[in-house]
Amino acid sequence: MLLVCASGCPAAEPPDGEPATGTTHATTAELSSSEGLDSSSAAAETSAPEPWFELGWGLSDFNAFDGTLPVVVGPQGLSMFSLPLRGNGFYNPSSPGFDNPEVPMLQAWVDVDGHHESPGGHLSEVVDYPALFYPTLDDPEVLQGVAVWLVIPDGVDPNTLVGLRAHLHAELLDFEGLRLTDDHDLVIGEVPPEPEGP
Repeated sequence: MLLVCASGCPAAEPPDGEPATGTTHATTAELSSSEGLDSSSAAAETSAPEPWFELGWGLSDFNAFDGTLPVVVGPQGLSMFSLPLRGNGFYNPSSPGFDNPEVPMLQAWVDVDGHHESPGGHLSEVVDYPALFYPTLDDPEVLQGVAVWLVIPDGVDPNTLVGLRAHLHAELLDFEGLRLTDDHDLVIGEVPPEPEGP
């Protein structure tokens, strides 16, 4: 399915690159440990990659944000924010699956002024969602996560959201207690038209 956003489709961003213009991007790592180790010292002691985690947009491919949070139409015809994940340096089981208790857990939400439709008081949210990550073929240092869908609630016309400011927040908690966060200040983009032709 071809996706079109208001300002064109952004190009993918390298994991250690600067955030795109118009995006406030902050990733933090905390270790839940009685010794009080920070993420950098833990990574150095284990020779593991520095922990990182980020959200993008797209139904199948990871696209970095360019200041816009596009509304996409999913396979079932639902309007939503489709957020693929990527990262590394956190605990990820060798056999990820929704029934595996060792997969990282994701909390994510979109806040828009005047919208509190979700149970947590956000426009849309996912809570305690098993985040499935797999190695990528083109870069073994990057784990790619299955896209998480934040469905726009019934009763909210997606077209009325276009142009509004939104704050996207996500937290990833791995099985060993490492918590990573990712935040973006964005503007909601247009609902893309259905592609023409075959």
